[in-house]
Amino acid sequence: MPHRPLQVALVCLSNQNWSMEVHNILSKRGFRVQSFGTGTHVKLPGPAADKPNVYDFRIPYDRTYNDLLRKDKELYTQNVILHMLDRNKRIKSRPERLQNCTDLFDLILTCQERVYDQVVEDLNSREQETCHPVHVINVDIQDKHKEATLGAFRICELCQCIQHTEDMENQINELLQEFEERTSFCSYFLLPDVCFYL
Repeated sequence: MPHRPLQVALVCLSNQNWSMEVHNILSKRGFRVQSFGTGTHVKLPGPAADKPNVYDFRIPYDRTYNDLLRKDKELYTQNVILHMLDRNKRIKSRPERLQNCTDLFDLILTCQERVYDQVVEDLNSREQETCHPVHVINVDIQDKHKEATLGAFRICELCQCIQHTEDMENQINELLQEFEERTSFCSYFLLPDVCFYL
């Protein structure tokens, strides 16, 4: 069993829904966790599919909350965006981009193949500093409130399994295969990619 808690990063496009829901649950279970987005801007649903609300990553969650409250309280209450932002601002002040983070992690989890590719590309493009390995794992989860909550509990279970392995480097593939087999939810794992903070 590792002598310290896993250092876990959770990554989605805008650091709003999935990554923050899992961040919330894992932090309550004692994991050392941070969450990030990989997009160039934060995008939230707007009044129509072609009219999203777009914000800079430096804008705090409470400012976004107040902006949407002013724009259309009924719409953003009904589609759960205000509830999501209220949760987010209780966890941390604002969204963050993984590309701006230099912290080291043992495990980076993503929820979309596109985000997974962005994370792997970013890690492989960094300048040489250390050879600390990091496992990047993707679990496809729909970016909807209910699916994010259900997915967060499964991700928590996965992290607990990984935390209790004797040798993560040599056991992670077997552990993921076993986890897939006993949880129908996790049928969309990509094989983990081992990157290094080079």
